[in-house]
Amino acid sequence: MVVTGFDDRHGCGYVLRTGADAAAPVPGAKAVTHKGVTVLATPELAAALQDAIVNNPTARLVWSGPPVQLTFDDVTLLGWLRHTVGGVLTVRGEPGTTARIAGR
Repeated sequence: MVVTGFDDRHGCGYVLRTGADAAAPVPGAKAVTHKGVTVLATPELAAALQDAIVNNPTARLVWSGPPVQLTFDDVTLLGWLRHTVGGVLTVRGEPGTTARIAGR
């Protein structure tokens, strides 16, 4: 999955790559690994993701839903980007099959 967006908090665009889209190196991208799963992100988003894993490892999958543990599966990362970072513009490739159910 490849997600592009704009982080209004930091005033910069971002790109996140997961799964097969993160397999090949991308110039300027930073690798972030958590529990054996690696994603590639632009430097500012990589820093925000690393900070979230350490200081606030939760994500919302829907606006009014309960927070879930922040993991690097596609559905959870997409929820974190939409509801915490904001500004998701495009998503290329379907989120992986490791879909999370809110509250679990």
